[in-house]
Amino acid sequence: MEKEKSAYIVKINSALSNQPFYIKIDHQAITVDTIIAEAINQLVTVGRPLESKQLESLYKSHQLFNEGRNISKGTLYQELSKKSEDVQGNIVKVAEIDMIARHSGGK
Repeated sequence: MEKEKSAYIVKINSALSNQPFYIKIDHQAITVDTIIAEAINQLVTVGRPLESKQLESLYKSHQLFNEGRNISKGTLYQELSKKSEDVQGNIVKVAEIDMIARHSGGK
């Protein structure tokens, strides 16, 4: 039986943009810090330098959440909550990172 190939995707949401940014990564043993750095580089490469600067600024000043749970910059992709989707016979695992300026509630 042939093993299905998995793809790993990170969906980055921020309040400054109504459109999320998606980035594909090659393996699960990669930190959130590396994922964001790769996303910033990708934006520069495709000719969107303003958006790359905004993402870099947001990353420095905002809290990061995954499925409502506060995460640190050193968190590995494999530790994030993900949703699996079947896209043309391939399993795609999507993790969402929300960048939030401040969190209200709780202690």
